[in-house]
Amino acid sequence: MNDVTRIALVPLTMESAPLRRKIVAALRRAIETGELKPGTRLVEKDLCQELNVSRTSLREALRELQTEKLVIAVPRGLIVAEISEEDAANIYQVRAALEGLVAAQFVESANELDVDKLKAALGRLEIAYRSGDFERILDEKKRFYDVICMGAGNAIVRDLLDHLGNRINQLRSTTREDSRRWTASLTELKKLASALFARNRKAARTAAIKHVDAAARAALRKRREKVGASAVSSRASARIATVSK
Repeated sequence: MNDVTRIALVPLTMESAPLRRKIVAALRRAIETGELKPGTRLVEKDLCQELNVSRTSLREALRELQTEKLVIAVPRGLIVAEISEEDAANIYQVRAALEGLVAAQFVESANELDVDKLKAALGRLEIAYRSGDFERILDEKKRFYDVICMGAGNAIVRDLLDHLGNRINQLRSTTREDSRRWTASLTELKKLASALFARNRKAARTAAIKHVDAAARAALRKRREKVGASAVSSRASARIATVSK
């Protein structure tokens, strides 16, 4: 006689997961690209109207974005999170270490098919940069690094970069209007690719790290300029208010 083990099960409920994922993706992309800037208050009524979704579905999506630390709660509601300078510096340091590692591993492990895939990815990335379409650049840059990670045989780094991707893109958005930075960025990536094609492990690792370091300097410089301009504006407003009294 077979014993039947009974376990406690609760009734399943239908979840609006597909819709929630779409809402999360839309808001995440708006944050990544700077359409929703750090500090922006997220008003449920406005978002529901713009996205044409229910308040329940929106709240589920916002809770998910909170777990990703893209949205934070403040006394007056929810706002887009701002990455502190310390966190930004740490993110770039982690990214430099990871991308330097997979660049070196690609040289050691990639086969000819991986190299062909990287050449194709670089071609698409160049076209994206020339188009000036920021979202397209983000997408093709991710594909470029995905190919490097696959050629390196390191899915762990790929997962870690994906996990950091939202915040990395949010930092990238600070320099989206800086054409000189985007020109330099493409040059740096082509130098990285050349080192990978040449199977030069040291040069590839160095190029990967230098690219991230240059991106970090540009993003942090823009951040400080913005903070400085905001401080000047606040002081000017205070002086105007004082004079008007």
